[in-house]
Order: sequence, then C-alpha cells, then structure tokens
Amino acid sequence: MILFSTFLISTIITILLMPIFINLAYKANILDVPNKRKVHSDPTPRIGGIAMVLGAFIPILLWAPMGQFVKSMLIGSGIIVFFGLVDDTRKIGFKIKFLAQILAALIVIQYGGLKIHSLGMFNEESYLLPVWISVPFTLVVIVGVTNALNLSDGLDGLAGGISLITFICIGYLAYLHKFQACEIISVAMVGAIFGLLRYNTHPAVVFMGDSGSQLLGFFVITTSLALTQVDNQLSPVLPLFLVGMPIIDTLWAILRRIRLQMSPFAADKNHFHHKLMRLGLFHSESVMSIYILHASFV
Repeated sequence: MILFSTFLISTIITILLMPIFINLAYKANILDVPNKRKVHSDPTPRIGGIAMVLGAFIPILLWAPMGQFVKSMLIGSGIIVFFGLVDDTRKIGFKIKFLAQILAALIVIQYGGLKIHSLGMFNEESYLLPVWISVPFTLVVIVGVTNALNLSDGLDGLAGGISLITFICIGYLAYLHKFQACEIISVAMVGAIFGLLRYNTHPAVVFMGDSGSQLLGFFVITTSLALTQVDNQLSPVLPLFLVGMPIIDTLWAILRRIRLQMSPFAADKNHFHHKLMRLGLFHSESVMSIYILHASFV
C-alpha cells in the first residue's frame, strides 16, 4: 500500500501542479525560446521540473526511511534543483552548474556514505578501491551521469521516458532486495515522471528544464549506485547498463566536439536523437527508437 500510495500521490501532485506552473512561467517569461539548435517551434514554459520535484519529494518525505543516505540525496538534489531553476530563468553558465553538481555529489559521498568501492568484473572480487580513488571516481560518475541525462533532454518526452524505464528497473530490483529507501524514491520518481509526461509528450506544452533533467540524472545514478555498492548482492557494473544510452551519447558528443576543436560543453544539434530525425524519422518515432535502444541496455 505504501508503494501504491507513493506512486498515486506523486502522480496526482505533479499533474495538478503542472498547469499552475505553466501559467506562472508565461507570466514570468520563463520560456524556452526556439533557435537554430532547438527542435520546437513555439516558446514553451521550462518550469515543469519544479512540479515534478514537489510531486516526488512529498511522498519521499512521508514514507522513505530518513537515514543519512536519503537525507543527503534530498539535500544534494535540492541544491541541483535550485541552481537548475536559476539557470532556467537567468542563465548562470555551465561553471556554476558544475560547482553545484560537485557540491551535491560531495554531500551524498561524504554525508550519505555513498562511494564506489568495487568495480565488479573489472577488478578482483576481494579488492576494494582505496578512499583516495573511490571518492574522486564516485564524484566524476555522479556529475557525469547527471549531465548525461540533462543532455538527453532534446526531444519531447525523451529524458523523461529514458528515466522512467530506468527507475522502474531500479524500483523492481530494490523491491526484490528489500532496499526500502531506493524502492520508495524510485516509485516516487516514476509517478512524478508519469505526471510530467502528461504534458511533456509531443507536442509538449511544458519542458522540465535543467532543474528537472538534472534531478533525474542525479537520482538515477545515486539510487543505482546505492543499490549496487551498498547492497552487494547486485553487480557493481549494473549502473553502466541502467544509463548506458545517455552515457554513450554524451561521451560521443564530447569526443566529437574535441575532435572539431570545440568546447566539450558547447551545445550542438548532433546528438543521436537529432541524427534520427535527420534520417527522416518523425519526432515520436525518434523518441520511441531511443526508448527501445535504452530498454535493450537495461
């Protein structure tokens, strides 16, 4: 009943709050204006992530066990959402966003105790990474995946759908292994994403913005790492499959930009979903193709 209530409350809150935030975005001019890099053609509110955050956080606060891990996730995600919202409204630049992501990751690592100790099949089973390696490595992984999900938010419903598939898998595995914290967080995020997709599927009437897409990435990687590094019954390489598609797309984009002597952080229109559309696929067909590819990783 707790899981069902978590899903129901997060979905309903997100759906009910979304029209309020859409109207607020139009009044406050928090809009994503089309340009040559964008796919959409009309100015669209980019504040949907806040409704999603509130929809997910309320049941988490009600039912998730408030240990240090959950508290650190809520504090870290609060930092990411705040600076993401500031970027959505004022454009603060990637350096400040990176600093916010690093701070959020360090809170989860140091206060929440989340560290990558084992690399699974990539090293000996009995060998654990020393702290001076595990802390910076975990930091890079959390920040990297947070940005990978953020960069995948290029088509209507794309980042939300990818994250939905991932959270369903994390929630199911957490249920099997009785990891209640990850279980409730995952179900809350599934409900919030369902509420978002009610308004975010093509043609979208609202975007989640950086506040929403960075939150998805942060929660995906922290819950999947907790599931594999804290609960040692699961393979430590599992996160690679849970977020395989966004990681590959992001790494390829960075390498391509470096090869072209561009900044690796420069935005372009050469992500995988853009290439699918240039091949002649419609918007919804491109999104569905990536859903299928991502599901094949998972």
